[in-house]
Amino acid sequence: MFCENIFCVYQRNDQCVLKEIALDITGSCAHCIYVDIGQKKLEEMKETQLRKIENP
Repeated sequence: MFCENIFCVYQRNDQCVLKEIALDITGSCAHCIYVDIGQKKLEEMKETQLRKIENP
């Protein structure tokens, strides 16, 4: 099963590693579990990306 949600713990190399999935009413995977990125780490990553954009 193709999956492009890189933040889901079940996604590996554009594929879902689950054998079966269920979709909710909006068509989203009901089994999706997002990687928990702490606020400090998230802010660090955002700042790094902003520096790359602002100073190519």
